[in-house]
Amino acid sequence: MKPVSGLGVPALVLLCGIALSSCANSLVMVTMPRATVHGAPAHRFAASFPHVPVIRVYDDSGAKQPQYGVGVKTVKIYTSGGSGPPTLDVSVESLTNGVPNRREQPFLRSYLPTSHGGRIIKWDGLTAATAYVPGCDPSGKCVGEVGSLVVLDGTTVYDVFTQQSNLFTAKAEIKTFRLIHK
Repeated sequence: MKPVSGLGVPALVLLCGIALSSCANSLVMVTMPRATVHGAPAHRFAASFPHVPVIRVYDDSGAKQPQYGVGVKTVKIYTSGGSGPPTLDVSVESLTNGVPNRREQPFLRSYLPTSHGGRIIKWDGLTAATAYVPGCDPSGKCVGEVGSLVVLDGTTVYDVFTQQSNLFTAKAEIKTFRLIHK
């Protein structure tokens, strides 16, 4: 057996490192469609919908939920996608009044797709909640990841929900959402 020369091993390690780093970079690069602006002037937002969104509007009773001290007057939902990834839904809800400060966090967490509560964060200077979980259906079959962002802006709630093929894409989709300030 011939001994391996001292130069061959470092060169092989360097080539493997370059190959692995180029693979890792291609895995985290996500291409999203250009973000488009939606909503009435007082509720404008931008998001990268995978398809042209379908818009539905609902009037709610405005009955206050006792645990939060607030009710919903109207809901406008922007839905894009089908029954599987990629999807993006943005629900814009007009509340009857502002959420009391001590109830903001539980109120925001109540929108998340997880029972363990997600995280409370600041999004564009506003209080928000976010969570990422496996996208499982009632039968237990899991396909992709679900991402959720709930932003409270005075008496408006923006509930952003996406189902994507992986966590990187779900996070990238959520990051395309932004409020267009008045």
